[in-house]
Amino acid sequence: MNTLKIVGLLCCLAFLARSAPIPEKSVVAMSLVEKILGNIPVVHGSSVNITGLTLDPSSQSRNMQYQTMVTSLGIPAAPELWTVCRPLNQIDFTLEVCLSSMSAGLQLYQDVLGVLKERVTTDEVTGLLADIRDLLAQVNKMQEPGQMSSVALYEASGLASRLPGEYEVQVATHFTLLQLRDFTQNLKRSLRNVEHLTSRPGQRG
Repeated sequence: MNTLKIVGLLCCLAFLARSAPIPEKSVVAMSLVEKILGNIPVVHGSSVNITGLTLDPSSQSRNMQYQTMVTSLGIPAAPELWTVCRPLNQIDFTLEVCLSSMSAGLQLYQDVLGVLKERVTTDEVTGLLADIRDLLAQVNKMQEPGQMSSVALYEASGLASRLPGEYEVQVATHFTLLQLRDFTQNLKRSLRNVEHLTSRPGQRG
């Protein structure tokens, strides 16, 4: 009987150790998200000086004029978090898929900003990359024990070979930061959803 009690206690402790850290890690991740969102305008100001290319939403029509160049540069788009991290109900929620998509997107921006950093040598870009790296580590820590192999691995974009001059570098930097801002805002909403759903018994997907 004592043996059964011990086994039961160990199982309970294992469950608590596995499930409790998610809200804590999401708090740390959320602070990094806020830091990234705050630093994006700083990085943009230090890296992009093409007239009309701003982060202001009112410049969207100006951005449309560059879509052909964006396509030719092959600037990759991050995974869509809306469908996998913003479920309509608890049954639709799969933590593994959601976190994997977050991880893949952060890996993408690590790669693209790493390429741009070689051409835009500012401390601001270096700092932004460090924050993305730390956020990626937090997101990966939220994976279930034994499921780390499910984290999507991002394949390098090869962007460096498509940036012949300074003008292309600045355009790529501008649109990468725009996309990063949108992705990070969606990631912020997704983290709130993860925290909300995983705080309920039996909702670890």
